[in-house]
Order: sequence, then C-alpha cells, then structure tokens
Amino acid sequence: MIRKNLLTIFSIALVIISCNQIDKPANSIVASISDAEMEKELRKVVMKVWEDANNSNIPELKSAHLNSPKFTKFGPRNAERQDVAQTNKSETEHFLSIKETNLIIEDLKIDIFDNVGIATFYNNYSFIKNDNKVQGKGRVTLAFLRTDEGWKIIHEHSSPFTKCKN
Repeated sequence: MIRKNLLTIFSIALVIISCNQIDKPANSIVASISDAEMEKELRKVVMKVWEDANNSNIPELKSAHLNSPKFTKFGPRNAERQDVAQTNKSETEHFLSIKETNLIIEDLKIDIFDNVGIATFYNNYSFIKNDNKVQGKGRVTLAFLRTDEGWKIIHEHSSPFTKCKN
C-alpha cells in the first residue's frame, strides 16, 4: 500500500514537472525584469552616454560599446561602416578636438525586444572646432544588447536631419 501511494505521488510530481517544462521552451530568453524596468534602465544609460559625450569622457564612451567584431557604426564623420576599433579611434579624435560641446537629446524613444534595446532620437548639437562654431540637428539610432556588464551599444547610426520638401 505504501509503495503504491509513493508511486502515485511520484507519478503526479513527474506530470507536474513535465507540464511546467512545456510552458518554457529551452530557447526562450526569460528576462529577470520587466520591459518597462529595462526601458527605464536603458534610458539612464542613453542619457549617461550623452553626458559622457558632452564632457568628452573618452574612457566611458569607449566602455559603452560592445567590444566585439559584431559591433558596427555608420556616420556621422565617416560614411563607411566602422568596427569598434575604428569607432573608438574616430570618437577619441573628434571629442578631443572640440570644446564648448552641447549635445541635446530630443524625442527619445526606447523599444525593448528581450535583451535588445533600440534608442532613437534627434540630436541638437553645437560645439567649437578649430575656432569655428558648428551646429545642427541629427538623427540617431543606438542598438543596445543587455549583457552581464550592463547595456552595451552594438550598433550606432547617425545622420543629418533634413526635412523632405514636397
């Protein structure tokens, strides 16, 4: 009788465990926090990157990029696709050559897709380079990957903002 009861309990437990496994596919990414919390977290990261750019904080700007062959960037100073080493070199040269930097994010939109976040916004910028004032407005897309070290930029794209004329 005890043996029959133990066998029944074991069978029920096995069925319960099996059913729970069906609900969670092995290849799914289960986020430890909600999309809304990840969006809030990523918003802080984007603002920090722009603060570091405003302050020409080269080490922090470099550390914001995923140090991987999968990293890519287009624009604004180089039209060719750049890897992480080219990006770090270009950004270092640029941010060390300018002063009175004022970069303002407008209309920041963040979308979360599992462990990937996409930030799009307009960048109102002005700075002094070679004693000349440069100012304008650009469009920026930053793609982030949520890693064990936090959110890292995996792709950047920026271009001038020009309104289309009909």
